[in-house]
Amino acid sequence: MPLSRTARTVLLALIPVSAVACAIAILSIPPDQKLDTMVRFVMFHGASTWVNMATFTLAGLAGIAYLFGAKRLLPWGQAFRWFSLPLWVVNTVLGILSMQLLWGGILWKEPRLLMTFGLLAGSVVIVAMQLIVDSPKVPAALDAVLAGSLWYLVIFLPNLFHPDSPVFSSGNSAYITGFLGMVVSLAVAAIAIVTLIARRGGSSEGGA
Repeated sequence: MPLSRTARTVLLALIPVSAVACAIAILSIPPDQKLDTMVRFVMFHGASTWVNMATFTLAGLAGIAYLFGAKRLLPWGQAFRWFSLPLWVVNTVLGILSMQLLWGGILWKEPRLLMTFGLLAGSVVIVAMQLIVDSPKVPAALDAVLAGSLWYLVIFLPNLFHPDSPVFSSGNSAYITGFLGMVVSLAVAAIAIVTLIARRGGSSEGGA
């Protein structure tokens, strides 16, 4: 069902408002003794990764629900899928740049970087399957597999996928507040964009 003009206007307005809120959260973060103001860049990468992991997870949950008969969730699963891939491309670049800043070089064989590339490759395969295969059940199932693999890494191999967030272990309230501000503002923008994609009116909700 397409969005009303008012709802569409509100969602479109939320995107720049969220961008401004995110910028304010970034600028509120005080300089670090080691990274100086570049700590803001590294923390933005972490916040964006959190949101991206949530969108992958929601794509997987929507895929499972669709496979069990909730056909109305098909456009939502597709919307989260289309949003997650380009954002993960951005996060992959941010991760490489963060590695350069923190470690002074890019370690291409670093397990965490390899996991990032693996998730990126899986996302590309799923989007390709949506374009190639007629049945939407195939990419929906792959969304579930990708989300399951992601959380397997997070739960059972946390240090392999990514270490615990140093933001919360630092005990610095300014860091924590700024980080959570970025997460919330990015999440609001993500919800607005995904809703616009899912409710654009042309989604095939009854694919077999």
